[in-house]
Amino acid sequence: MPIADSYEIAKNMDRLMRRIDAASHKRASALDTDKIGQLGGLVLLAIAELHPVTMQDLVRHVGRDKSQMTRLVQMMELKGVIARTPSPTDGRVTLLHPTEKGCAFVATIRALMSDVMDEVLAPLTAKDRATFDRILRDIWGS
Repeated sequence: MPIADSYEIAKNMDRLMRRIDAASHKRASALDTDKIGQLGGLVLLAIAELHPVTMQDLVRHVGRDKSQMTRLVQMMELKGVIARTPSPTDGRVTLLHPTEKGCAFVATIRALMSDVMDEVLAPLTAKDRATFDRILRDIWGS
């Protein structure tokens, strides 16, 4: 079997990501009562996964500009979905973590993501889905 052309893989990944984005956006507007937004939801998921996390590590993990992330984190803190606490080992460092409200929103986002992926991956057999999952885990090392 020939090696897949990188451009074709990129094109198909773009189509997959656009389909996921469209299906997510359609559902998310009804759930995002605090107007956290799509990027805010992704950042909240990252904070929930990594917590407690420093701003520096969050910026590195999400791959966004620090000033953009600072504004977003401030907004999310005001909306009560994340909180900051001082690091127990370094008083100059602040740690970010989801609040109870943030954890509830994370659960909602994860359920939405699950529904979206069920829709997007519906054409795949259970075996193909398992293979796709294994490939993604191999890429991310998890």
